[in-house]
Formats: sequence, structure tokens, C-alpha cells
Amino acid sequence: MIHRGIRPPRRGLSLLEILLSMAILVLAMTAIWRLVDMGTDSATEARAYIRGTRLAESKMAEVEAGAIGLEGAEGQFSDDDAVWSFSVTSQPAGPPNLYQVTVRVYRDLQGRTVEVSLSQMIFDPALIGSTAQAERPAAASSTTGGGTSP
Repeated sequence: MIHRGIRPPRRGLSLLEILLSMAILVLAMTAIWRLVDMGTDSATEARAYIRGTRLAESKMAEVEAGAIGLEGAEGQFSDDDAVWSFSVTSQPAGPPNLYQVTVRVYRDLQGRTVEVSLSQMIFDPALIGSTAQAERPAAASSTTGGGTSP
């Protein structure tokens, strides 16, 4: 006997199932692509801050060595770092020849400014080792020991 009302199990997928799975795949790939893009932007920014910190430390070392005066300076780095600019400012910090020096390094990165600022207390390198600020030691007493002679 032949039963005409019962269908055999179908093989494969319908067009609707394929379209739905493709839509899910496209949405998932879009989300993953955006996350990768955000991660790349964050990594680029982190590299810029690290480079800016190294350049600021380099300029601060130049100030400490006396290659850049405490009266301040502005300019751009050379060679590979030509996109970076710097400014050096200083203010007297109380005791003679002690200055609060601030080095600011900055650049434009994808429409935003990346800025690193470094501050440090520095003695005037032009006067380090100078006797101009040295104080005389107190006069030594002529008696040493304080004992009586036999």
C-alpha cells in the first residue's frame, strides 16, 4: 500500500534558513570588526603616549645637563620624531638656584592631541659645582679634647 500523505524527511536547508544564518553572520562580523578597530586605535594611542614619555624624559635630561637653559625653550624634535613638539618652562621653587621645570611634549594623532607633561625640581645646572652658593663652615674651636694636661 502507498501512503501519499506522508513526506519523506527533507535534505538540505531552505532559502529562509540560509538568509537568516547569513544575516547573523554579517552582524557578528560587523561587531567583531568594530572591536578590532577599537583595539587598534587604543594600541596606537598607547604607543604614542609611551613615545611621548620617552621624548619628555630625554628633554628633561637635556635640561639637567645644561644643554637647554632654564629660561625655557620650544621647538620640534628632529628626524623620526618630527611630528612631536616640545616646550620647556621653569619657575623658581624657593631656595636659591632650585627650579620647578616642566617639559611638555605633544603631537596631533588622528585629530586628537596626545600630550605628555613631566615636572621635576632641578638645581640650576650652570651653578652646580660652583662655589658661589657654598657656605663657610663654622669656625673650629682651638681646643680639642678638653682634658687637663698632667
